[in-house]
Amino acid sequence: MKKLRTVSQIIRKRRLFCVSPDDMARQACKIMTNRKLGALPVIDDNGTLIGVISERDIVRRCIGGKRKTVRTPIREVMTPDPIVAKSDDTIVVAIAVMMQNQIRNLPVVENGVVIGMICMREVVTELSTLAVQNFGLAGIVQDTELQVAERV
Repeated sequence: MKKLRTVSQIIRKRRLFCVSPDDMARQACKIMTNRKLGALPVIDDNGTLIGVISERDIVRRCIGGKRKTVRTPIREVMTPDPIVAKSDDTIVVAIAVMMQNQIRNLPVVENGVVIGMICMREVVTELSTLAVQNFGLAGIVQDTELQVAERV
């Protein structure tokens, strides 16, 4: 059986992109669009994680509030005091935290410093890969076919 990886093992080779609370929401939009990210950590001048800005935050609090992204500071539309994953959390812990708190993106923290972000898609992909490696694709496909057949 293959062992569960930690969140830091999943994100270890990835560059961290972040924004400042004084940046405009438009800057976050540009980074998320160009880098295909759903959220960014918001880091203050001391290097402290103070929030997360997500696509949803911008749509609901900025655009939905009829505010212009070029004139709206991130601090006004971000989610403050975000829930985080510890670098040594397993993917099972990460998905449990995401599901309990109804969030899709988690900052990953090691020794009080943000080292990256992990999203629901990455966790589900990792769990799927683990299932295939541990139980074999044939078994999963066969079980899925049986479940589909039972519904028809």
